[in-house]
Amino acid sequence: MEEKAMIESLKGYKNIILITFLGVALRLIDIARPFSGLYKWNEGHYAVTALNYFRYGLLLPVNEYGVDLTTTPFYTWMVYLSFRIFGPFEWAARLPGLFFAAASIVLVYFITEELYNRRAATIAAFVAASAPGIVYYSRNVQLESPFTAFSLAALLFLLYYRKNGEHRFFLSSALSLSLAVFTKYVAILTLPALLWIWFEKEGRKDGKTENRRLITYLALPLLPAGIWAGLALLISPGLTTWYVSKPEAPWNAATMLFALYSALANYIPQDMGNHYYYPFLIVLPLLLTKMRRHAVMLIYTASWLTLIIAFPTFYLNNSYYHYPMLYGIAVLLGAAVAEVETTLAGREKTRVKSALALVAVIMLVLSVHSYNTVFRSYYTDFSETTEPTPFYSARLVAAQNTGKDFVVTDLPMSMFYLGGDPAQVKLAYTTQGLITATKSERYTYVVPYYMGNYTLKSVLEEHGYTQIAPRAWKKK
Repeated sequence: MEEKAMIESLKGYKNIILITFLGVALRLIDIARPFSGLYKWNEGHYAVTALNYFRYGLLLPVNEYGVDLTTTPFYTWMVYLSFRIFGPFEWAARLPGLFFAAASIVLVYFITEELYNRRAATIAAFVAASAPGIVYYSRNVQLESPFTAFSLAALLFLLYYRKNGEHRFFLSSALSLSLAVFTKYVAILTLPALLWIWFEKEGRKDGKTENRRLITYLALPLLPAGIWAGLALLISPGLTTWYVSKPEAPWNAATMLFALYSALANYIPQDMGNHYYYPFLIVLPLLLTKMRRHAVMLIYTASWLTLIIAFPTFYLNNSYYHYPMLYGIAVLLGAAVAEVETTLAGREKTRVKSALALVAVIMLVLSVHSYNTVFRSYYTDFSETTEPTPFYSARLVAAQNTGKDFVVTDLPMSMFYLGGDPAQVKLAYTTQGLITATKSERYTYVVPYYMGNYTLKSVLEEHGYTQIAPRAWKKK
C-alpha cells in the first residue's frame, strides 16, 4: 500500500519531475566547455580559489589576489569537494552550480504552487528551466546559483510556516537565509519579501514569543557571514573600504540611470529571452492591479534592482546582478498565464491545452536558439581563434614548466590552466601590465589570454623571448 501511495504521489508531480530533467539536460549541453565564456573571469577566479585549497588548506582562500577574504569560502569549498571527488575539470567545477540550478527549478514550482496553484507552478518551473540566461548562469562557476537557491528555499519554508505554524519550517527558513547570506552577502535583499510573509502570517500572535522569534529570524542569517566578515576585517582592516565605499567605482546619478536602462532594456531581456520578457511586460499591469495577491514575488523581484541602483558601475561590468529577479519573473509570469488560461479554459478547454503545448514547444526552441546565439558564441569564437584547442598555450606551459619558473598572464582563466598557484603565476590584468612584466625580465613565461598588440610582441622580442605556442613566449 505504501508503494502504491508513493507511486500515486509521484504521478501528481510528474510535470515538475519532467521539467527538472529538461532543465538539467539543457544545462549539461556545455558543462565541460573551457573557462572562456561570458563573464569568464568569475569561473577562473572561483576555480583557482578551489584549486588552491589543495595547497594552502581550506581556511585560506587564495587566488589571483593572493589571500582573498572579500567573499566567504562556502561556495568554493563545494567546488573544492567536487575537484577532490572528480578531479580539477571544468565540468566538476560546475557540478555544484548544476545541483543548485535543479533545486531552484523545484523550489520555483513549490513556491508558485503555494502562492497560486499547480498549473501556475508548472508554467513558472518551465520558464525557470528554459530561460537562456538562467540556463547559462545557473550552472556557471559563480555565486549566483547557490545563493539564489537558498533564498528561494527561505521563501518557501516561510510560506509553509505562515500556513501551518510548524516550528521546523521557521528554522528551515532561517537556516536557508543564513546559508544564502553566507554564500553571498547581497542575499540579505531577500529579507523584504520574507518580512512581508512574516507580517502577513494569518493568525499571528502578537506577544513576546512571536517577537523573540522575529528577532531570532533576523539575527540568525547574520551570524555565519558576520563572523567571517569580522575575521576578514581583523586580518585585513583595509577591507572596510572595499565593503563600504567602493572608491574604484564612485556612484553618480547618470551612471545609475544608464545602468537601470541597460538592465531593463538589454540585459534582463537577454537573460530571460525576449520571448519570455515581453509577455511578462504585457501582463505586468494585470499583476499590479492585484498587488496584494502578488506582493511576495513583486517585492522579491524588485528588491534586486537595489543592487543596480547602489552599484551601477559594478552592474555595468557584471550584468548578472539581477539573476534572482529572473526567478521572480518566472513565478509572476506563470501566475498570469495560468489566470488567463483559466479564463479561457471554460470555453474551449481541449483547444486551450493544445495551444499551450504548442506555445511551450515554440518557447523551448526560442530559448535554445537564444542561448546558442547570445551565450554560446562568447566561447566558441574564442576557441576557434589561433589556438588548436582552448587554452592550448597555457596547458603547454603548465606541462613544460616542471621547474616551477615564474609565469605571468593577464586573466584568472589562463591562471587556472597554468596551475593556479599565485606564488608562481602572477596576473598582469592588462596588455600594458604584460608589457611592464616583460620589461622587468622576472618571468620565464609570458602567456596572454588575448593575443595582445604589436607593441607587446615587439617588447617580447626585444627582451629575448621566443614564441613557443600561439599565445605563449619563453625567455631564451
